[in-house]
Amino acid sequence: MSVIICGPTALEWLRAVPPNVWDIQPLDREVDLEREHTDFREAARLDLARVGVERRPLHVLVPKGHRRSESALVHSHETSLATLPAGLVFEPSPGILVCGPELTFCQLARKQSLVGATVLGCELTARYSHFSKLVSGYYERPALTSPKRLREAMDELRGLYGLAAARRALALVLEGSRSPMETALACELSFPVAMGGCGFDRPQLNYEVKLDDVAARILGQRHCYPDIAWTDQQVGVEYDSDEWHTDKDHDRRRAEALSHTGWSTYTVDLDQIHKPSELAKTVDFLDGLLPRHGTPDHAQQLELHERLLKATRFGLGLEAALFPFAPPASRVKIHCHS
Repeated sequence: MSVIICGPTALEWLRAVPPNVWDIQPLDREVDLEREHTDFREAARLDLARVGVERRPLHVLVPKGHRRSESALVHSHETSLATLPAGLVFEPSPGILVCGPELTFCQLARKQSLVGATVLGCELTARYSHFSKLVSGYYERPALTSPKRLREAMDELRGLYGLAAARRALALVLEGSRSPMETALACELSFPVAMGGCGFDRPQLNYEVKLDDVAARILGQRHCYPDIAWTDQQVGVEYDSDEWHTDKDHDRRRAEALSHTGWSTYTVDLDQIHKPSELAKTVDFLDGLLPRHGTPDHAQQLELHERLLKATRFGLGLEAALFPFAPPASRVKIHCHS
């Protein structure tokens, strides 16, 4: 019998101890829930700080029809599935199973708003992670999953309650982001106007632009990666954070190289993202260059703007410890601002 960690606790583990950092691989076998369902007394006694889990209650998975628990220490979640497919569960310690990013996304999407679920999907498919504690900032890591893998997992999980909400959010997820603010900006520009978004076509994030010889000489490298790119129109938006863009001369040469290649680019800084009136200048730049589907209601746009900033932890500060224990310094790069 195992303890099967799911939902909010699984997300805490994924943020606190990313599997790719410790080279933990998902199980290559199915998990039989009848045989391996959670023992609540055992779960309540567990000290999971060694695997990065500190919050209580512990959220665990049980098969339908089994005894439930809603104590201060253990909160159970029922599933109608008899087995969990291979590749969707990790075992960070003997007897402790943790739902992976695909299962966690499906479990949480039905409990969150569409905006919140989409931002979570963007994080899981991004090259950054929030910290397990509710603080601002983020750290770099390879993507934990991809939209393709999420779709495949949903096909394997047919019958799981909440899949419809997960599919709705996945349709809006943008993969490849490198920071929470990049996620917020890309979502605001591409969400449909019915949600308060700007209604522009879906962009690609950190798309590789191959430079010709002249442009490569201008920049001093052969490739460029606009933060938010509409490839058909060769239009890009750059998020200019204080951390990423400290070399203004390099930024200028980068813009020149992209312009020589036929790209039109616009730079947005953190202050502009914070102020809707300033962000409107970005929309004015993109209007006429990109297909746009409708005009959003101003009140809806302001509401979405605030929800995206909240979902990406803007302005929360960094007043708590980032990790439950120190990860290898060479494996984790930390950023204190979004």
